Amino acid sequence: MISQGLDLSLKQELKISTQLLQTMETLSLSTEELREKIRKEAELNPAIIVHDDTTSYDSLANEYRLRTDRREFYSDDSPFAPEDREDTNWMEGMVSSKETLQQHLLAQLGMMHLDDDTAKTAETLITALDKNGFFPLAPELLVKEDEQPYVASAVKAIQSMEPDGVGARDWRESLILQAKSKGMKDGELKLFHSFVYNELEKMKAGKTDQVSRDLGIDSAETKALYAFLRTLTPFPGRRYGSEFEQYIIPELSIKKDSEGVLRLVLNRNAIPLVEIDPAYTEMAEAFKNDKSAEGKETEKFVKDKINAASSLIYQLEMRSSTLEKTGAVLMEKQKDFFLNGPRYLKGLTMQEVAAAIGVHEATVSRIAASKYIDTDYGIYPIRALFSNKVESTDGENYSKNAVKEIISEIISSNTTGKPLSDQKISDILAERGIKAARRTVSKYRHELDIESSFTRST
Repeated sequence: MISQGLDLSLKQELKISTQLLQTMETLSLSTEELREKIRKEAELNPAIIVHDDTTSYDSLANEYRLRTDRREFYSDDSPFAPEDREDTNWMEGMVSSKETLQQHLLAQLGMMHLDDDTAKTAETLITALDKNGFFPLAPELLVKEDEQPYVASAVKAIQSMEPDGVGARDWRESLILQAKSKGMKDGELKLFHSFVYNELEKMKAGKTDQVSRDLGIDSAETKALYAFLRTLTPFPGRRYGSEFEQYIIPELSIKKDSEGVLRLVLNRNAIPLVEIDPAYTEMAEAFKNDKSAEGKETEKFVKDKINAASSLIYQLEMRSSTLEKTGAVLMEKQKDFFLNGPRYLKGLTMQEVAAAIGVHEATVSRIAASKYIDTDYGIYPIRALFSNKVESTDGENYSKNAVKEIISEIISSNTTGKPLSDQKISDILAERGIKAARRTVSKYRHELDIESSFTRST
């Protein structure tokens, strides 16, 4: 538990951070979560006008079912849309997913550059997670003896996955993990940790002043911490494997036009337009020179509401701007992928994209979270376009997924009359300048659900 008295620098850090928390949170929200945030803020703030001309989610769902009946979408177990889809209408870019939490995490595990032992241990731990996304027992008790040395690195890998907060022991630890993913660190994180573990019952009982004294901060800062906490999800795994379908509308589209040139489009219709009610602006001006107590009180109320509305508009503009800039860099860095398909996905880190648009890596991580991009080859999570680089001798930049595509092609195009061993595939890759050891080929083959040479016919 932290000291009762926080030093001045920590208080200043917290005050600065509270101004950024809402923007950080807005960056990381999915489309549906952001729509809900706008709805709630509009209910509480009469100065906010929401122009929502987007088709309702129910209508989108009905449209999806009609298209499913016409077999224009993949089956429910596929996270992507069909490759031969030519219509660029956003309605065509909606995906329904009944993906389980384990499937979602294992897909991400397959994209990580981990050693085989850590990956195997992480797979064991993922399958043991409960419906909340938590470990039912200490991770060390969930793995075999030979996996014990890799538990720490495996847990770290799982906790870096989406949704934020998975791989925790309980909901309190999950909240701390989510706060870290949103950029909290150092003294601020220690303060939030103490708040979560020691003060929540008092906050629920309305004892804000007592909590403030315990933490050594003022009531405004305490309320800001509580508001931030309410943006988090105590049970992150529950959004998966439910009986309800989840509908995904991509916010970015990068596709070839009729002349084969890539075009980036930000789907502005996915998020309602928010404006400040002109009547409130006029009211603020009208009470500007009213010196009466009632006039001053009214002016303060109106200004507070206008400031809150302006803050929300700023957050939305920052989110759209950052998302569009990120898309532009992805279009440049992953040009071959958007032109030619998944096999040509290059290794790319969030740090590289952050440097290109002049923001912190954590900002790119947040903007990539829970958002999707529509391409000529299907709909992908934006995070899927980031991948570790695979070493090559020809100067080419290969992503792990690209190497997996090449392995799949090598196996399917084999005409020797006998199945290729993992070592032989490794040798063929080496001839192409791609360094992939036999055990790496074996790992990728398993991730592709391709049987070994002993059991397959080609």
